[in-house]
Amino acid sequence: MIEDLFNKDNEKDTSTNDNNRFKLGKIIDGKVRFDGESTVSNKIYKRLNNITLNNNDRVLLAKVKGSFVILGKLT
Repeated sequence: MIEDLFNKDNEKDTSTNDNNRFKLGKIIDGKVRFDGESTVSNKIYKRLNNITLNNNDRVLLAKVKGSFVILGKLT
């Protein structure tokens, strides 16, 4: 079911493929710094309800409808 959501979104967004559908990042002052980037994103990304984030948490994000959603923390 979740895969269907990604597939429907990706039909509309031709720039999304398996290489950029998911990203890793780090929480810095409540925002995300994506791996490979030196600056923190200005955007505050939505997350699943059961996730509590702290500074320096590593996170997995998925691209949905042109933006990213935090799926969970890496431990």
